[in-house]
Amino acid sequence: MLNNLKILLDKDYTPVKKATYYQLLDILFNMIIYTILFLTIYSLIEKSFTMNKIYWYSGLLLIALIFKSHFGGWGMVKMQKTGSTASKDLRIAMGDHVKKLNLGYFNSHNLGYLINILTMDITDFEQAITHNIPDLLKVLVLSVYLLLITFFINFKLAIIQIIVVLLTIPILKVGGEKLEKIGVEKKTVSAKLISTIIEYTSGIEVFKSFGVIGDKFERLERGFRDLKKYSIKLELAAVPYVLLFQIIIDLLFPILLLLAVRFFMNGELEAKMLVGFIVLSLTLTNVIRNFSASYSITRYLFLSVAKISDTLNYPVISYKDEDFNFSSYDISFKDVDFSYTEDRKVLKDINFTAKNNEITALVGKSGSGKSTVMSLIARFWDTTKGSIKIGGKDIKEVNPDSLLKNISMVFQDVYLINDTIYENIRIGNLNASREEIMNAAKIANCHDFISKLPKGYDTYIGEEGSTLSGGEKQRISIARALLKNSPIILLDEATASLDADSEHEIKMAINELIKDKTVIIIAHRLNTIKDANKIIVMDDGKIIESGNHEKLMKDKGTYYSMFTAMEKAKEFSI
Repeated sequence: MLNNLKILLDKDYTPVKKATYYQLLDILFNMIIYTILFLTIYSLIEKSFTMNKIYWYSGLLLIALIFKSHFGGWGMVKMQKTGSTASKDLRIAMGDHVKKLNLGYFNSHNLGYLINILTMDITDFEQAITHNIPDLLKVLVLSVYLLLITFFINFKLAIIQIIVVLLTIPILKVGGEKLEKIGVEKKTVSAKLISTIIEYTSGIEVFKSFGVIGDKFERLERGFRDLKKYSIKLELAAVPYVLLFQIIIDLLFPILLLLAVRFFMNGELEAKMLVGFIVLSLTLTNVIRNFSASYSITRYLFLSVAKISDTLNYPVISYKDEDFNFSSYDISFKDVDFSYTEDRKVLKDINFTAKNNEITALVGKSGSGKSTVMSLIARFWDTTKGSIKIGGKDIKEVNPDSLLKNISMVFQDVYLINDTIYENIRIGNLNASREEIMNAAKIANCHDFISKLPKGYDTYIGEEGSTLSGGEKQRISIARALLKNSPIILLDEATASLDADSEHEIKMAINELIKDKTVIIIAHRLNTIKDANKIIVMDDGKIIESGNHEKLMKDKGTYYSMFTAMEKAKEFSI
């Protein structure tokens, strides 16, 4: 448990250490106050409480209270600052780490799981290091100290106290394990619910059109019910164990009191020690009593710490060279196999070369493996077998960030952030000037429609570009790619579902984008890639034909059948 916490704080352990030292000094002066209290009682019963002792004890008590307040207050402030800073750093570290993972991680962990970690779990981590761990530390140190003083008063009573306290440990352990089990279930349900909410809000137009909203969206309703169920189970899980622990601790004081009085009557304990023991036992009972609730909460919070630690320990995409400048931008596949799962190959024995300053088109029916080829070039996944090289360099040896600097991707599903048009284009090159951004927009044929908007380039476009048409989104995406000006272009033909005017505008923009580049394009309309240097026909994860348009038409194979079928479809009218 604590090992996971140390891993998360390993980058900069100093602030936590400093804050912990302040907390320990606060505890130290707390112990001094208890010691002065014990000595005062001892002196009063001994009738040796002179004015000199009054001055000394009062002075020491005042100094202890001042230092306790100082270190306690500063310790709390430092721990809060440390917690906030650690949470911020951890979220940044998580973001940096997650972007280095291959897409397999995202297939096995839904979006709700990641959002849960970045929000609730890191908040739990912050609470653990700012509140719960310091509280537990105080309880443990004070308990040990008070038990040591009890040994000084009477060895037998101290042993009895320790035995009773040790007997309660299995109760806490079992309660903590049950809490953890239900806590894991609750966190799983919570992550699923977040994913369902995202799904519901993203598809609200579709759900409304089919009347599947509100309580009619059963998955959302079920998610809320499950979260309520597990939240209640979690709250009740540790209650019996905490109550049993507290009952035993509450019974400890009267038992010890009876034994102490008996020892006193038998002459085994002096009156001054009896009074001191009663005060210390009452204090110890209250301190230990609070331990059970803090311990249970901390066990639950450390589930979040474990989740964060597991994610940070998830293996990243490996590479050899920190940075690399490619000598050329020919892309070659050699004997490439790929599987998303072990039981089915998605790509089988793929061999081809996409040459620099040429257009290579991928065609084939849905599910033939075209998009997977694109993903492998960008190294979203690693090949199961074989190699992919750019300029003769195996991409597995190149830093993924360095690789992606050389690649621009334009796909049918355009992702836009909820910000201005200017910021959405600027994603292509964060160092670009406003003039460069506007020039890219002009080349991409989107400057005119942007200029007509109320605030021009500073117009907010809504979540996922909800205020823009499909064609406008595509042109902004192309402007972004133009601004990046990468030597390799991966293009999922963006005109398949657009009207004629938008298609014409985007084709003009694409022609500007692909000038003097290594281009690989997924073609949905075969007439758009007739001039491609190489056309690769795929089926069931294999390359079945390859050549230019003229060659493939002469061969009269699959490409010929697809092209003639498309031409015939043009003649159909309603």
